[in-house]
Amino acid sequence: MFLKPVHTSQLKRPLALSQRVEELRAKPPEYINHGEALLLQGIAAASLREQVLAGDRSWLDD
Repeated sequence: MFLKPVHTSQLKRPLALSQRVEELRAKPPEYINHGEALLLQGIAAASLREQVLAGDRSWLDD
């Protein structure tokens, strides 16, 4: 059900933000189960945490 996300830097011709928004709005809704929703919520929360670089390690501010 889940496709591997593709970062825009991997595309030959990256889409403009407005084009990507329009593309996503045109797609029909995709229904997911509770477990998938929790997984996506965790990924989103982790991506918003502040990251601090210390020497050769990256630390997440929990």
